[in-house]
Amino acid sequence: MKFKNIFFGFLKTLLLIVVFCSSLLYADGLMFLNLQNYQPANNLPPYFFEVEPVTGNLIKVFDIENDFQFKTYNFRVTADMESCIKEVEPVLLEWREEIEPFDEEFHSSSSLSDAMLIDLRHDFGDGPFSGEVHVATYEGRIEAISYVPKAEAVVPEIDTIVANPWGMIEGQTTNVKGAGSSLLDYILQKFRSRGAVKARLYSVRDQYYLDRGWQRESDDYSACGR
Repeated sequence: MKFKNIFFGFLKTLLLIVVFCSSLLYADGLMFLNLQNYQPANNLPPYFFEVEPVTGNLIKVFDIENDFQFKTYNFRVTADMESCIKEVEPVLLEWREEIEPFDEEFHSSSSLSDAMLIDLRHDFGDGPFSGEVHVATYEGRIEAISYVPKAEAVVPEIDTIVANPWGMIEGQTTNVKGAGSSLLDYILQKFRSRGAVKARLYSVRDQYYLDRGWQRESDDYSACGR
């Protein structure tokens, strides 16, 4: 009886390990997109949510007269790096601050902002300076930021992409939405114009990217195999 309990206990533990590793593998991981087959989205417009008076539901309203604008800070150019420190760092400092009560989407965006700020400060101090920061702005305000450590690589990897957390709060209707998706499209077009064959990113929202043509690199990059 004791041996039987030990045996089934071992099986239970093994099963939990398999389930845990599987959940890590398919909850997040390295994603790639073949840029040769990439079809750019043309002029992704900003949008807001408005409350429909009759039903009280939120409806998406596009701003077709004020598209997002984009800017790239090239770390191989000293003036660009200085501008990035001056213009982007304060935004990340603001975005990384949490709010009460807790909001999951806001928290996710704030955490990514904090991680990006740490990475940028580390790279500014140590080099080599081969990366880029890309931003999407709306009416002159930065609404999304992305960091690419090695922008000139044949298969560049997007380290982080983050949108304004105030635009992520559920039910929030005053801040512009869509900046993250527009910025991603801008970056991918930039990669392809340089001759990159694929793009990579590490995702914690696999399904979002799978729905947009990305694929998992789970065979050679798994959470249990690191």
